[in-house]
Amino acid sequence: MGTLIKEKLINIYFFKLLLEGFVQTVNQSGRPKDLEKRARILQAAKAIFLKSGYHGTSMNQIAQEAGVTKLTVYNHFQDKANLFICAITETCEETLGTKPFELDASADFYQTLYTVCSRALQIIYSPEALKLEHVLFELAAEESPLAEQFFTASHTRLQNLLVAFFQKAAELGFIQADDPVYQTELLLTLLLGVRHHKVLLRIIAVPNAQELDHIIQDAIHLFLLKYRN
Repeated sequence: MGTLIKEKLINIYFFKLLLEGFVQTVNQSGRPKDLEKRARILQAAKAIFLKSGYHGTSMNQIAQEAGVTKLTVYNHFQDKANLFICAITETCEETLGTKPFELDASADFYQTLYTVCSRALQIIYSPEALKLEHVLFELAAEESPLAEQFFTASHTRLQNLLVAFFQKAAELGFIQADDPVYQTELLLTLLLGVRHHKVLLRIIAVPNAQELDHIIQDAIHLFLLKYRN
């Protein structure tokens, strides 16, 4: 019995040595530094892509801003297109967040829908989102395949949050059941309309708080005329 215990202790000891050696190897390999460099590259890429657009941005600029060599940028992201998608995806995640639009049976549906609309417009009219739209226009004008990937990372992500909300609302009996994708598109159309195009073209300013309140109330009123149970 004593021999068995001794063997187990020896095995544990050698496992500990192996683990410590592995951790030391990881630390010596500079992986944490690699992750830090990757984060710096992404941060620099996000800022420059939003400021200068896709074609106005070079890998040299990003490397210089991140304080790394151009080779390091390529080692992490292979090419400019991949870096762009990674940077835009991270920007969209930061802007949109991951928290769903929550709804339960005891909720005041009107107030909850108002909050959802308000949050959606805050996202859409954030400075980052407006800059992203202009970059998207640049890519769409030349029929770049990056435009669709960009759209999926930004617009589709927000729409999916709204689709899930309307599915839940119908399940709880707050609204009539219908295609939640159509309901989402209808609500966004009511919230944005021609006004949003004018904002993107810088013909008019982003609506202020009072204007947004009127926009949301009118949109909800029209939406519920069609879908209220």
